[in-house]
Amino acid sequence: MNPKGVTIWFTGLPCSGKTTLAKAVREELERRGYYVESLDGDVTRKYLSKGLGFSKEDRDENIRRVGFVCSLLTKAGAIVTAAFVSPYESIRQEIREQIKDFVLVYVRCPVEVCIERDVKGMYKKALAGEIKNFTGISDPYEEPENPEVIVDTDKETIEESASKVIKKLEEMGYIEEKKPTFIALPHYLAERLSKVAESRGLSLDKLVLNTLAPLAEQFSSDISPEEKEKIKERLRSLGYLE
Repeated sequence: MNPKGVTIWFTGLPCSGKTTLAKAVREELERRGYYVESLDGDVTRKYLSKGLGFSKEDRDENIRRVGFVCSLLTKAGAIVTAAFVSPYESIRQEIREQIKDFVLVYVRCPVEVCIERDVKGMYKKALAGEIKNFTGISDPYEEPENPEVIVDTDKETIEESASKVIKKLEEMGYIEEKKPTFIALPHYLAERLSKVAESRGLSLDKLVLNTLAPLAEQFSSDISPEEKEKIKERLRSLGYLE
C-alpha cells in the first residue's frame, strides 16, 4: 500500500537512538500496511562498504553508496528507513538532492547521554584514544540545517519520537492519515463513566478501553495468540493497559 516511495533518513550521534527509532517507525508503517526496507550502519559496512575506513572521504563514500541504494528503492515505491551517523552536512545535502523524496530526522541527544547508553564501550575507547575519528569525541558532528523532524531522545519516549516522524509523513502526503475511531456514548452514560473513571484515577477513554478489552477477547477466536500478544503490547505501550 505504498502510493509513493520516500527515504526517511535518521542522523545523529552514535548511541543517540537512531536505529531504535527507525525500528519503531518501521513497525508502525508496517502495521498500516506499507512496504518498508531498512538500512543501517552495521549492515552496510559489512556488505556494501566493506574495506572503507572512517576518514571523512571514506565516510562520505559510504553514505553515497547507501544513498544510491536508497534512491533505487525509493523510485521503486518503497519506504526506506536509513539510520546513519552521517555527520557531515554537505553529504546529507548531496543525497537529499539525489533521492529527492527525502525526509531528514535529526535524532538529537546530548553526548553525555549517548556515553551513558554506550553498551559497546565505543565512547570509552574513543576518549582513551583507542578509536580515531570518532564522531562527537575526536571528529565533529555537524547539526542538520533544515531537518524535517527533530526528536530529542533524552526527553521523549520512543513512541513520542516515532509519532513525530509518522505525523510529518502524513503531512507531506507520503502516507495516509490514520483516522481515529470514535465511540459515541449517550450523555447520561458518559457522565456516569466519567465519575467511575475519576474515582479510579483513570481517564474516561482508558476506562472504556480497559472495560472493552476483555469483551473483545471473546470475539477474537480467529486471531492467533501471537497477534493477540502484539495487540496487547501495543495497548500497553500507549498506556491503555497495565
